[in-house]
Amino acid sequence: MQFSHELIVPETGFPFKIFIFEGSTGNYHRDRHWHRSIEIFAVSGGELEFYIDDRKWHLEAGDFMIVNSNEVHSIDSPLQNETIVLQIPLKMFEDYFTGEQFIWFSHEPGRRDERFMELLKELYQVYSSGKYGYDMKSKSIFYQIMYLLVKDYRLTEVDDDSVRKNKNLNKLSAITSYIKENYTGDMTLEEVARIFDYSPNYLSRMFRKYAGITFKSYVQSIRLRYAVKDLESGRYGVTEAALRNGFSGSKALARAFQKKYGMLPGRYKMRTVGTELKAAGKR
Repeated sequence: MQFSHELIVPETGFPFKIFIFEGSTGNYHRDRHWHRSIEIFAVSGGELEFYIDDRKWHLEAGDFMIVNSNEVHSIDSPLQNETIVLQIPLKMFEDYFTGEQFIWFSHEPGRRDERFMELLKELYQVYSSGKYGYDMKSKSIFYQIMYLLVKDYRLTEVDDDSVRKNKNLNKLSAITSYIKENYTGDMTLEEVARIFDYSPNYLSRMFRKYAGITFKSYVQSIRLRYAVKDLESGRYGVTEAALRNGFSGSKALARAFQKKYGMLPGRYKMRTVGTELKAAGKR
């Protein structure tokens, strides 16, 4: 099963990022992925299905889920819901690390759940209002949330397997971040292994074990993702989108596109542009 690393960047001037879940309209699935930040999903209306490793959680209004750093998770949102997402960089907890840049939070309900949910809702309301002084008040509420996290939900005893997996995903996060920054150029397993001081065989095994995908397939998936964005923008043809994103040419992009989406990129572009033109005509 393939899963990917997601890079999270806080809002400018704030030690966090907060927003309404992108799957709030329903009919949504987010594939398995991980990130170094702590992520909290707070459901205030509707419901969604959460998967962490091999365990399934059903979240309803009033429930929330704390996703730990480097914890592989996926989300199913078949129905409409109202879910607040709060993302916190791992470095915010560095004074509470148990070692190896590691901190772990419980998924089980705690005695302060009701207060925790109230603070999450209040933070989103204050932050999104943008009213005078909202920045100071938002940070004040945020640090109350931080306090409850380390006081009521932090685990001080964690099994060795979790620590070991976290360390390996930390290593892989650095590598996938490098790939996302350099995917447009030539990129080989041997070159990336040399940069990170690994043997090619070790790096290859790391990708297969912890990302569930080969190194070559991962690089291609990143290139394809950005090529799709170029096609959707309408500013680039198929060959331009291919060359801009590290493919050797239009044929290489076409093969990857056909395998992933079941159609050629030219047809996808025509369908996307046609849909946008129809929508513009209705306005």
